[in-house]
Amino acid sequence: MSSQDQAAGLRKWADLQRQQRGDIPEDTLPDEPAPTEPVSKKAASVYAASAMVPTVEAPPTPKQPLVVVGLPTHQHQVNKVRSRLSQWSALGRRWAGDPDDWDIHLVDPATANLPLLVARYPRWALWVSSDADAFMPMYRVLRQVHDNKGPKRLLALHEPHLPRQGLLDNLREAAAGYLDTELLLLAR
Repeated sequence: MSSQDQAAGLRKWADLQRQQRGDIPEDTLPDEPAPTEPVSKKAASVYAASAMVPTVEAPPTPKQPLVVVGLPTHQHQVNKVRSRLSQWSALGRRWAGDPDDWDIHLVDPATANLPLLVARYPRWALWVSSDADAFMPMYRVLRQVHDNKGPKRLLALHEPHLPRQGLLDNLREAAAGYLDTELLLLAR
């Protein structure tokens, strides 16, 4: 086999590799016949080495950001949010998706940069505790969000089986009536 035939075979192989990666359009590939004789050992080793190069995987999909107020801003609290999202996901709520697909940010509602965060992050949630004395602390958080020009719409992130009557309805009504804030409730 001549070196010219080997070179033509390697060019065709390289063009096919570029075409598969999308580097060149398919219609620009030359119509060269495949070599009829075996490829040299050197050409075969080049081909084998390039065939062992790992394929490039698609980049992971970006995580959905979720900003949560109403929890201490300690990193271990993120696990509480993931656990709550996992509970909703287990109940078949598609919006919750896979809890690991969320990029959770815990934010102190008293921070002065809430308007910047609102411009950057579209999804916000209020962590709602379910204890008997939860209304005042949760309302205080909503008041801080309002006073610091935070979001006007928040998801009430609460225990899945917490009834709407009582705490959740009271928080929603107070947020709408006094703070011009929509609190989205998950309970029925």
